[in-house]
Amino acid sequence: MGPKTNLMLIVDDNVEFRTMVSDYFTDLGFTVEIAGDGREGLLKAKAIRPDIILCDVMMPDIGGIEVLRNLQTDDDTRDIPVLVITGSFFDKNMSELFRQESNCREFMSKTVELSYLQKKVEALVPKKP
Repeated sequence: MGPKTNLMLIVDDNVEFRTMVSDYFTDLGFTVEIAGDGREGLLKAKAIRPDIILCDVMMPDIGGIEVLRNLQTDDDTRDIPVLVITGSFFDKNMSELFRQESNCREFMSKTVELSYLQKKVEALVPKKP
């Protein structure tokens, strides 16, 4: 018997943002794991195989686009939906670049309302009974 809760991985170097999102989704019954950069995020994604990943764009070491592409090359992580959330200026070209990656289901700004983020997550990850 595995865990009955949905497992979310937040890959973000911004402590305030990831804490706020983690607290919000934990209150909704998610199990939330955190990675502070892309390299740690890739290791954790392979180890825990989350139901969904929230990923920042600009991070030290490995950025968001490399994280998406690395996830896609691995059979264990290829099908995990990723929501890309950027704190940098929202750039349409950047959005287009990410949307070309098959595992990027959404590209949004960190100014997004948490309730909107919740709707996006719940659309991709059906609640476990």
